[in-house]
Amino acid sequence: MTKEGISWSQLLKDTIVTAQHGNDGNRIATATETLQQTAQQFVKVLNERARLLSNSAQFDTALRDAAAIRTILPGSGLGYLCMGDVYCQQGHHAAAISMYDQGLEAAPESNQFYHQLQQHRTTAATNNNKRVDFISRLPLDIVITNIVPRMESRLFSHELYGPLYVSRTWRKRFLQQPHGLDYHFGYENDTFKTGHDQLVRFAPMFRAYREARWEMHVWMISFLVDTLPTLNNLSYAVSAFTSLRGPFINGLQLIAGSLTHLTISVYPDGVDLRGILESCPNLTSLAVEEMDTVIPSLPSSSCYPKVAHLALHVVSDPPPAHNEMINLLSQFPSLLSFEITPMPPSSVLRILHEHCPYLQALYYGDRKLDSNKFNVHPNRKEIRLAHIGGGDNMCHQDDLIQFLYLHQNSLERIVFDAEIDVVNRVWRLHNDQVVPLGDEDPPLLSEYDPTQSKASFSQLVDIEVSDPDPARSEALLTWLILNTPNLKAMRLSHSHLEESRLANVMTRSERLTKLRVDGEWINYDFGGITGFLEFHIAKGNQSTLEELILYMNTEMNDGVRLLSLISRLKCLKSLEIVSVHVPEYWKPAFKAIGQGCLALENLTLGCIGAMYDGGLIKPLHKLPNLKCLSIGGRPLPSEDLLALIEFPKLERLYLHCHVPDVIMKMLRNHIPRVIIP
Repeated sequence: MTKEGISWSQLLKDTIVTAQHGNDGNRIATATETLQQTAQQFVKVLNERARLLSNSAQFDTALRDAAAIRTILPGSGLGYLCMGDVYCQQGHHAAAISMYDQGLEAAPESNQFYHQLQQHRTTAATNNNKRVDFISRLPLDIVITNIVPRMESRLFSHELYGPLYVSRTWRKRFLQQPHGLDYHFGYENDTFKTGHDQLVRFAPMFRAYREARWEMHVWMISFLVDTLPTLNNLSYAVSAFTSLRGPFINGLQLIAGSLTHLTISVYPDGVDLRGILESCPNLTSLAVEEMDTVIPSLPSSSCYPKVAHLALHVVSDPPPAHNEMINLLSQFPSLLSFEITPMPPSSVLRILHEHCPYLQALYYGDRKLDSNKFNVHPNRKEIRLAHIGGGDNMCHQDDLIQFLYLHQNSLERIVFDAEIDVVNRVWRLHNDQVVPLGDEDPPLLSEYDPTQSKASFSQLVDIEVSDPDPARSEALLTWLILNTPNLKAMRLSHSHLEESRLANVMTRSERLTKLRVDGEWINYDFGGITGFLEFHIAKGNQSTLEELILYMNTEMNDGVRLLSLISRLKCLKSLEIVSVHVPEYWKPAFKAIGQGCLALENLTLGCIGAMYDGGLIKPLHKLPNLKCLSIGGRPLPSEDLLALIEFPKLERLYLHCHVPDVIMKMLRNHIPRVIIP
């Protein structure tokens, strides 16, 4: 045995002395016996410490001590017993069984721990065979209301849905959910090439069926009638039909009895909105695209009171005129949400409440793309969420003022994405007031006339404006902000904050907690945003600003000064710095943020595809309360990846780049969740 291969077991064996001097043989035997007793005492202490560590959930350290026992006394069952017990305490019964088996093979039957190894192995095997099915033991209402909603309810034709194949009990419980299942086919010309058996097998429980194929045949609707008797949600996203109007409408009528939700686009010639509605009288939700939306005037008894959600996209070019929109809306008195693109005349905004009194969510010229759920309530009146515009739409300022004034008591969120037309207006905005331009105003009831009383948007908490020209929207924004006492979040373009006028108005919002600034700085004039940040810096711990999202240009050399100001915000909890390049000369500002933003909990840097210069992460590692860090972009230098280990309280790390395996292992050892999307 060489000095490089020293074995504890060899050191503790009785030494065979072939030659001795005097009484050395006895002394060697005594020394060896002392070593053996010391080793026994040492492993006894190690075993006790491993037990205590395991009880304290320090499992890795406990396993280390157990491994040391095995190394010192490989012929004893103690090390194997200790390690197996730690595995059992972790719930890793299969690993424990394997360890007990190794101990039974390594230790002789005469070993004092041999019998314990047998007993503990039997217990571990029993526990390993136990299957606690919580789904079947819990009350049905708990499963349906608390567990099932947290799991994916969609089934796809190209894969099996795991929860339905665990056991019969699981399958029964999942199929009992009141909202049913949602089945998706993929982009295949042969619709039933895959997934057909699964669709038929669980058909009675499907409530939704979605097609995403290039071609759809009417005979498939007949299949759905026979196979999915409880179908209530049908969605087709197709590009061509091989059917004529008659067979298509007849097919819809076959499934109309249970159908309440329909999403469909690109139709046979001659199919219009009225044809769909007349064929499916139980619809509560309808979304159509590229369809003729003109509905002939009908008696009030012929309207569609069941329809609560209506989405009409790419309806015509030009969009429906004012009178056509009035006729359309009058057919849907129970609407809760309405979407239409492109944007019809803004004059319709003035009279929406007359025809759709329960309307609460409006996307006028826009689609519902945001993932945030907005709940509507059947018995509530007045609009709460309004998205106005989208693209190059033009909205008359007077129409906007009238619309906002009418819904001042209900609006919670407003999004403007349209050019504001101030030509031929009869009102003008002066700070927080609406004043007439001329001597004669259009006759309005006092409750509808914004010049008669000051507005108060008591429920409004969120304002977004995408118009890049502040000259057109500044007056409207000023009026809104000054009359919104509970404003919490704003999203603006850089152009609104290059000058100080609007920024000064924003400082009067005493509850503003979130600001997002989009787009490119055009003139690199930071007067407005600088003044706003300095206002909140001066407030110190009384500042309400907790979340800041800022888009930065790479060419902004003065951006360092702007970022340095951010470092002095005492109450900032969330910061996003979005840029396609995070340059090295920002390092002093990052160092200031690392030392100054002591309340910061969430930090996002760059964007997907961004470039990073080296040495920019290390200056941030002193942030004492940072829990979540997201870095979007190309591979980070190794020095920056290793610096991530030094963040004291980091719980979640999102990286959008390749990380070497060695460094990834180090990151996962220090950070609970490391995610690479």
